[in-house]
Amino acid sequence: MRIPLRRLQSRTTLVTLGAWPRIIPSAHKKTPAGAGFGSSRFSSPSRSFRVLYAAEDFPTAFSEAVVRDRMEGKQLRFLYRPQLEALMATNIGSTAGLKLLDLTNGGAYELGIDTDTSRSRAHSKGQTFSEALHAETDFDGILFNSRLTTGKCVAIYDRAFARLAGSTPTEIVRLDALYTEVQRLGITIRRAYGTGNMSSETSEA
Repeated sequence: MRIPLRRLQSRTTLVTLGAWPRIIPSAHKKTPAGAGFGSSRFSSPSRSFRVLYAAEDFPTAFSEAVVRDRMEGKQLRFLYRPQLEALMATNIGSTAGLKLLDLTNGGAYELGIDTDTSRSRAHSKGQTFSEALHAETDFDGILFNSRLTTGKCVAIYDRAFARLAGSTPTEIVRLDALYTEVQRLGITIRRAYGTGNMSSETSEA
């Protein structure tokens, strides 16, 4: 993919993260500001670099990491407590500014980049663009809108991980924000897989 290098300056922003929520598997609680290789919107198809994601608020982090498209077209909405118990939330901050390419709002359109890069459900265009951006520039990552909530998200390349810090992770089932969000979305939490017993939990004792 060709990168419009001369145009990038107009959408370059320096961001110091304060406390951007991130939801991670509890197995990774010892490295809240780390990331492995995997397939995601801006990941490297050649596994040349790792990417860490965080969001500006809990609802956006929850939509991106947990809900995704699973409620599409469904009248009855469920999540399972065992699944939620395996997840933790941390807040990602940075000790210095991060040089990010701003693809929020009309960023891709303004730069002449395929808008599927940041908006498509499929990730191939975003991965191809990210691979080229990482190889041809010194950007630390990408600022973009969640296609689910339109809230802001960051994808941070591993060359900037040394400037990141994560708060002590907390089980998301202990967060009031979880119950506020599932209630807003009309999601019921089932206590166990494959059971008919359902809970409309709104708080955690």
